[in-house]
Amino acid sequence: MFYSYLTKEQIDDMNSVFKERKDVFDVYLTFRRDKLGIDQLAPYDLYLQLMDEPDQKYNYTDSLDKIQKSYSHMDPVFSDIFIKTVTGGYIDVYPNPEGGKQPGGYCIGLYALKLPSIIFLNYNGLIGDQKTITHELGHGINFYLMGNNVDFLYCGGAEYELEIPSTFNEELFVDYVIGNYDKDTALAVLSQHIGEYQNYFTFQPLITEFEYEAHELYGEQDNMSGADLNSLWTNLSKAYRSNLVAYYEENSSEWNYITHIYFTNNYYTYQYALSKAITLSLFKKYKDNPNEFNKNYIEYLSAGTTMTPPEKLKKYFDIEVNEKLFEDAMDIVELRINKLNELQHN
Repeated sequence: MFYSYLTKEQIDDMNSVFKERKDVFDVYLTFRRDKLGIDQLAPYDLYLQLMDEPDQKYNYTDSLDKIQKSYSHMDPVFSDIFIKTVTGGYIDVYPNPEGGKQPGGYCIGLYALKLPSIIFLNYNGLIGDQKTITHELGHGINFYLMGNNVDFLYCGGAEYELEIPSTFNEELFVDYVIGNYDKDTALAVLSQHIGEYQNYFTFQPLITEFEYEAHELYGEQDNMSGADLNSLWTNLSKAYRSNLVAYYEENSSEWNYITHIYFTNNYYTYQYALSKAITLSLFKKYKDNPNEFNKNYIEYLSAGTTMTPPEKLKKYFDIEVNEKLFEDAMDIVELRINKLNELQHN
């Protein structure tokens, strides 16, 4: 947390808000249960595709056109960087496993050259791939703005901070889908997006809290068994879970297969929740006043590490990492869930 300029108290505030407001997701879970036509949700039901035609394919250039349109209320520099990136040969688009191309997608900044970023995709034409494109372009826009406004040495940021522009782009895309796609697609995309909120704001904080409590437990006793850790996981998970999902008693050892605990920095997963919370707090400001937001957002994305993450949030948006931030994020979650119900009944 030291490298993120955060304190344990701030993370505790985050976890407390998410636990206190977990019932916000019950409306979404009820929607999913009814959509699937079942009496009781099981854990695997949370991952099922809800589209009538999940294999529908979208042309890559048509997808780019839709993504650019999702930026229509942003500062024109968004479209400028978008055009430079997609027309300049900076995107490796299609899968090529035979040629050694790895799965997934990522973005590499060319800060020192002041050029658009290199983006690697594995575009298969599905609706989810459109969200991946705009996610990586969020990084690309951020990297380009830093590279052209601050010295190369200041191009970067904390891990959670660098995910904010990409997940903000996802919010813009979801808004565009709701307003411009057919009802079935809009419902499926919005439902899947709300499911991601639930992962960010319940499961990821759970992992962080488990890590901390496990270290505390280890410091209090000479020996710690797997049964001790299973019990710890089960008790903590109940504080984040909904009673609308029939979780298994056997999942007390679920912590065993969460690789972030073993293969990354300790307490890595809180960064997912914090990043998404900041994104939604920013998105709330964007919805309230797009023009004022845009001016500050471009400066925010351009500043790099010339300021700490908290200093930037405070200067450009008067946001602090506290309970209000997390309450604002959950307010957006609630609005999205209300929109889901509205779409379903129209």
